[in-house]
Amino acid sequence: MTALPDGVRVLWRAVPAGASPRSVSRALLASVLPGARFVSRCPACGGAHGRVRVEGAAAAVSVSYVPGWAVVAVSHVHARIGVDAVPSGADGLERVLVRDGPRMPGDAARTWARIEAMLKADGRGLAVDPARVRISLDAPGWRAQIRGEDAAFWRGWDVEGPAETVVAIAVAGR
Repeated sequence: MTALPDGVRVLWRAVPAGASPRSVSRALLASVLPGARFVSRCPACGGAHGRVRVEGAAAAVSVSYVPGWAVVAVSHVHARIGVDAVPSGADGLERVLVRDGPRMPGDAARTWARIEAMLKADGRGLAVDPARVRISLDAPGWRAQIRGEDAAFWRGWDVEGPAETVVAIAVAGR
C-alpha cells in the first residue's frame, strides 16, 4: 500500500445488521465534514442514488460499498475523487477486464477497483465501458486513461481498507 496523497482521507466502517449502508456512509462523511449535506441525484432518472455531492463544505467525496462495509474518500484539495472497494477474492471480473501479461491472485479485484475508482472520479461511472480503461503503474501509485481520450488522465493509489478487501482511490492527474 502507498501513502495517501495530501488532502485525501479514506475511512471505512462496518455496516451493522439491519442498518442501511447509505446511512453508515453518510455518518462517516459527516464525521469529517460536520455541518455539510450530502446529496445524491441520478442524472438519468432523478432518483436519490448516484454520485454523492457535498453542499456546505469545500470538499469532494466518493462512496463505495462492499459486503458488510461502507468506504468513503474525502478530498479538500482535489475537485473530484473516486473510491472503490472490492472483495479481494472476487471472481468473474476477468470477463470485463482487458489485460495483457500474467495474472496474480487477487489481480482482477485490484484492477477492477482501480478502474471503477477512476470512472467514479471521472464522473461517468460505468457509462464508460471498463474495457476502455488503461491502467499503468506510475510510482508511487498508478495512472489511468480512457482509450480514445488520451488528453485526460487520472492518478491513483491502492490504499488500506477493511480486511479481505482491496481499495483504490483516483483523482484528476496534474
